[in-house]
Amino acid sequence: MFDPIVFDNLKVVIEGEVYDLDLEGHVSVVNREDYVDLARFSRVYRISFQQTSAIVASLLLTTHIDHIHAELSGNKQVKPGCLIEIDFVLSQMSTFTDVQCANYEKQLRAIWGEERIIEQRVSHLIGTNEYKNEMKIKFNRYIYEDQVDDIIEMVDYMLETIQKFNNGDG
Repeated sequence: MFDPIVFDNLKVVIEGEVYDLDLEGHVSVVNREDYVDLARFSRVYRISFQQTSAIVASLLLTTHIDHIHAELSGNKQVKPGCLIEIDFVLSQMSTFTDVQCANYEKQLRAIWGEERIIEQRVSHLIGTNEYKNEMKIKFNRYIYEDQVDDIIEMVDYMLETIQKFNNGDG
């Protein structure tokens, strides 16, 4: 038996919250990734879900060697934590306009807060008529084990964001 690190504990909370929503029929889990990067000594977990085929939401949890080492060695100078990023990918059959992108950013800021870093990347695969807008919300701070309730709130905010975009509020 191994002693789970903060990353493992937070991952279990995220996974449980999203899979409960899946079991209740509120979302469909479309992807799950769980990586150990031996080159950089980091851990990465991503779970992606959707309510409609046009929007996929993902929660990305990462931790690095400094935090893993601090926790396993008992180093009290570094509080072990993880970084979280929220992603939304919207697809449509026509290009995203500057007005649409500005409206998406406005809605994201209204839900997630003005202080968040929000990035949008619009792409188009040549030869198709599908366009994607990949939106990232970055928090630029670590989340710790005692902030588990914040993770559950993030999943709620992800659902709120999907609903806003589905309603054409974006």
